[in-house]
Amino acid sequence: MLDDFRDLGDFEEEVEDEQSEEAHPVAEENDLVFGMTPVQRFVLAVLFFLSMCMLGTFCLLVTDKIALPLY
Repeated sequence: MLDDFRDLGDFEEEVEDEQSEEAHPVAEENDLVFGMTPVQRFVLAVLFFLSMCMLGTFCLLVTDKIALPLY
């Protein structure tokens, strides 16, 4: 009976070892976040920043918080 418990313990350790070995190569190979490369994420962040600047400027113009210097 004691041998059965030892066998169960060894089996669980083998399963944990197999799962940990499989997890490491996947994390090293896949360096993508949201399915994009770092350059693609940077371009998206720059485009998002520029669009927010433009929308913020338009909102300030519409609410008369700033005015264009017209000659």
